Amino acid sequence: MICASRLVHSFRGVASYLETPKSNREDRVRVAWIEARNVVSDESLSIAAREMALVAASNSRVRRPCLHLSISWAPEDDPSKDQMTEVSDRVLASLKMSEHQAMLVAHGDEHYAHVHAFANRVHPITRIPRYGTFYYRQIEETLRKAEREMNFQETPGHYYQLPGQSAPDRRDSLSKRTHKATQSKGEIPFQVLVRDSAEGDFDAAQSWLDLHTRLEKRGLKLEPHGPGLVVTDGHEYAKCSSVARDASLRKLEARFNAPWSSAEKCSLDQSIQRLGQVVSKDLTPSGKRALVKEFIRLDAHIGGLKTKLTRAVYNSLRTLANDEQQRGDLGR
Repeated sequence: MICASRLVHSFRGVASYLETPKSNREDRVRVAWIEARNVVSDESLSIAAREMALVAASNSRVRRPCLHLSISWAPEDDPSKDQMTEVSDRVLASLKMSEHQAMLVAHGDEHYAHVHAFANRVHPITRIPRYGTFYYRQIEETLRKAEREMNFQETPGHYYQLPGQSAPDRRDSLSKRTHKATQSKGEIPFQVLVRDSAEGDFDAAQSWLDLHTRLEKRGLKLEPHGPGLVVTDGHEYAKCSSVARDASLRKLEARFNAPWSSAEKCSLDQSIQRLGQVVSKDLTPSGKRALVKEFIRLDAHIGGLKTKLTRAVYNSLRTLANDEQQRGDLGR
């Protein structure tokens, strides 16, 4: 079993989502059954949501009073209603919310069994809220024990494992959108394609420039995204951490002993390094012209090029560029 959880502001919004049929599945039963916990209005989701909202309004400090849970079984499992309600009640109990208002809603429009629960974090009597974030460990511990006890397919979690289980590789975790596309269209996720072709490049690269060069040969590019990095082909994106085990931004910066550097910056830095190593007197006339053109291009695009080169090298290249420009050789 897996469980998704989130905190939201509107009980009414969750209730509306749970009872509204999906446009592409109107021929299937959306709501299979409903059960209430500590709610007077136990037959209508909208009325129950209104009742919860009134209780939550008594504590204005709680900005997101609705905890929405979605518990899903493997397609091979066939849980009964009693088993689904028992698992839901155990999860709520693990979160210390057995006395809180909650609605259980089972859907019948997917190829796998799943039940939703939305609960009021504000206690109906004491008005004290249940604080916390997403309670991952408590939920996973409850699901792992229930799977083994009820003979459901076991799904080792990231935060809790039973004896004999090991934590799954996070690179195998797909986003909800990617997972649905894989299930409905039979598509191979982009992150899997990139991992199959470029995982070795991430492992073997010795610098940012080396990594950019390797990925460019495969038609891929690195881009910053939020606090991390993604790899893209210009159309689709995948987190670098989902492609290779040690490919997060933090780990790559530590391995390369250098902060993030884009492909463009790496290329400019390489060009500057070449300029500083070239001895102009050893160049042919065409070589000098190429050197001067490169110097003029970099000097126009990079602020403070003089500080990146030694003063002697910069002045020597500036003099050479002036001489070539006066002779008019740069157009040849």
